[in-house]
Amino acid sequence: MIALTIKAGLAYFAVVFGAGFALGVLRVSLLVPQFGARLAELAEMPVMFLVIVIAARGVTRRYAVPTSVSARFGMGVLALGL
Repeated sequence: MIALTIKAGLAYFAVVFGAGFALGVLRVSLLVPQFGARLAELAEMPVMFLVIVIAARGVTRRYAVPTSVSARFGMGVLALGL
């Protein structure tokens, strides 16, 4: 179970980090010149929230992470730590 949680945490980190990187590039190149840095960041936040929720659901299904709190919490903490 620990190896599964580690794999899922690494995958969760990779998905969210990759999406954040891509959205950051778009934000800086498209939104910041138009609206300013703070408004562009605020516009990106709901999209990142959706990415986080969808990635968490997808990774837990893909890797069949047990529904125990410790397994899912471990996955999230590992991703956050990375």
